Amino acid sequence: MNEASPQPGEPLRQISENLSAYLGGLDSDRITPSVAAALYPLFALLRRQASAGELLVAAKAAEASDWRDCGHRSAAAWMAATDGTGLGEAISNLETGERLETLDATKDVLRRGALSMRKAKEVADLAVAIPELEAEVLAYAEHGSWRTLKEYCRRVKLQWETAPDENAHYAAIHAGRYFRHWTDSDGAFKGEFKLTPDQGARLLCSIDARADVLFDDARRSGVHESPAAYAADALVDLVTRCEGSTSGNSRTNAVVHVRVDAAALRRGHVGWGELCEIAGVGPVPVSTVRALLPEAFVKVLITDGVDVATVCHVGRTIPAHLRSAIEERDPMCVVPGCDVATGLEIDHWETDFALGGPTSMANLARLCRFHHAMKTYQGFELTGGPGKWRWDPPPPFDSS
Repeated sequence: MNEASPQPGEPLRQISENLSAYLGGLDSDRITPSVAAALYPLFALLRRQASAGELLVAAKAAEASDWRDCGHRSAAAWMAATDGTGLGEAISNLETGERLETLDATKDVLRRGALSMRKAKEVADLAVAIPELEAEVLAYAEHGSWRTLKEYCRRVKLQWETAPDENAHYAAIHAGRYFRHWTDSDGAFKGEFKLTPDQGARLLCSIDARADVLFDDARRSGVHESPAAYAADALVDLVTRCEGSTSGNSRTNAVVHVRVDAAALRRGHVGWGELCEIAGVGPVPVSTVRALLPEAFVKVLITDGVDVATVCHVGRTIPAHLRSAIEERDPMCVVPGCDVATGLEIDHWETDFALGGPTSMANLARLCRFHHAMKTYQGFELTGGPGKWRWDPPPPFDSS
């Protein structure tokens, strides 16, 4: 009589039972701190190995009918219910598992328990997009923190993008922008938002400046609170004070620090090893720097390799008399056929300000936000001049 074949995963079940038995006798009050310190990395290793197993079998498990048989609407929903996690996290795990199918080196590192789930997702995402960098990103992942790995992967992907890719990536972030709010279980108002890096920089600069004022006022009154509390007060103050303000349209001027390689600024997009980023916020397309924050003060550090070649303080504020003249000349968006007359933005239409274009009547025009974004990020051109404006689409992309 043949012996019954072992059940799938039987060794894992034995490991689980042994671990459960061990944990049943584990009492933190009965062990010394040094023993606890020795156990912690072992538990961390077990967690990484278990996560690796989940990722390695995820894609194949999704092909089975188990999730349908259990009444779930998708494989990810079944995985979420099995793991006790959210659907979004389960979808992310499944996507990572699918990417791993072509990444043999990454799978080998996972099997050793050398990658956490979060690191594995960053590595797989980059290695699938740029296969030739798999070994490099794995080495970076094994020796760096998750945060530095995430920043590294983000920069590498941006540096490999072409100018159209770069602007499309930025446009996708802009298209996905949002502000959401809710009331938590304590009755507190909470929220979250998603913005492009340059919008985030403007917001942070304004909040920081206002928070410093509130901090000073509080100290003089003998009040001591956390920096986060003053930042929250600053946000509310900045958003609401405009309604009842008696000071007109007065507002905090943002100082934005931009670091860009000289070659990238000349070319119009970043290449390998180059940067174009707002310090402390994140990378942005070169085209964004050229059109950055019409009312802000921008400090641009133009670098050549590791050396800072030039530091420019770029003031874009348009004098009141010139603004009045432009508003009188261009009461509506100047794009032919567009009659939008509200929310207009002033653009350096002929020669971009970042390229030395003057802030003068001849080089300024008023555009609606829609057409201004198309000109800035999608390659549309405004030509002709006052009284004979033309709106030209970008030339067809030549991949040769």
